Amino acid sequence: MSWHFKPAFDAGHRASLADGKNFVYVCPPTWWALLPLLDNAPPFNDSRHHTLVLTNPALGITEAAQVIERSATAGSVHSATGLTRTGRLLRNGHVNTLVSTPADVLALLQQSAVNLGQLGRILIAWPEMMMEAGSADDLDSVLAEASGAQRIVATGDEATISDFLERHARRTPLVVASKPPAVPAASARYAVVEKSGIESAVRAALDIINPDSALIWDPIAQTQARWHETSVDPGIRVVSDPGTEPVDLAIAVRLPTAEALVQLNAVAGDTLILVRAAQMPYLRRITQRARALQLPDAVDRARDQAARLREEVRDLVERGRGSAELLALAPLFNTYDPATVAGALAAERLASPSTTVREQQMPTWVRLHATVGRQDYVSTGDIVGAVLNATGVS
Repeated sequence: MSWHFKPAFDAGHRASLADGKNFVYVCPPTWWALLPLLDNAPPFNDSRHHTLVLTNPALGITEAAQVIERSATAGSVHSATGLTRTGRLLRNGHVNTLVSTPADVLALLQQSAVNLGQLGRILIAWPEMMMEAGSADDLDSVLAEASGAQRIVATGDEATISDFLERHARRTPLVVASKPPAVPAASARYAVVEKSGIESAVRAALDIINPDSALIWDPIAQTQARWHETSVDPGIRVVSDPGTEPVDLAIAVRLPTAEALVQLNAVAGDTLILVRAAQMPYLRRITQRARALQLPDAVDRARDQAARLREEVRDLVERGRGSAELLALAPLFNTYDPATVAGALAAERLASPSTTVREQQMPTWVRLHATVGRQDYVSTGDIVGAVLNATGVS
């Protein structure tokens, strides 16, 4: 029961790509799924093969460049995160593959930084998402300016963009790597996480669910090392193939195909998928039941830490602590606002936490008065037992 992502590229498909014919590739809206397509595309050999990758920024332009540059056919890859620098790199001929939004390409065109008439090919990555985001007109304008370029369309389901394909990629060869099933059979939990927070999300998920055994599924072998560093737990495996060994939890750090999700469900008692917000519509199409797992984010952790600090300071103030220290700090108040001084001390406290104030200041003896006794059928042993059970005191 092994799983391998090997789309059916035959000699005819590779010939169509090499001959510059338009092409349609059906796969999930996740950049790793494009690697088989890029590996079967012809390599760069002259300036005519410059590539433009158009996409929705919600899928991550920088992440797209990082995945695309793993292919030997991509040449030098640049993501258009800043138009001024991108324009300079394009004019100086330093870019073979540009990843951008349609709107930014039109802006570069107005600056005469890009010549769409000289493009060799355009990869249109999930046009359905660009159209849903209101970029349909910009996309049409770019394709009209680059009418001579080969058009390779990656889509989650060709049936959803039939009008677009009729206008821009009519009667083209098609390879179906993976598409949503007619009736979803898999189920999973999910958490919406942006790329910058994915490692923290993996750790948080492991802490919350606390499985005895787990696997972290990453289909790109070159990036698996980062997950080995996430946890030293010997019960956690990092894999690209789920295999057959059962585990309590499977965490997919990239949006899986429908087939991969079925395999993950087959070996895991619980499956968690970390997705971008823009990928949620596709996830709902491949899952029978998708349930959200709320993960604590940096704001939640900071809020909890701040609440603990305020409680400790409040406890000190109510017990009259800090009078001697106040005399030592008083001269500073002539130069700095007292709130600024307090903030600096709090920052130092957060940076170097010690044992809690309550534990340090706990008195040795406490006198308790009870208004119950033998007439209430309560013995001394009952009271002592209740106190010990409630406080944990030995």
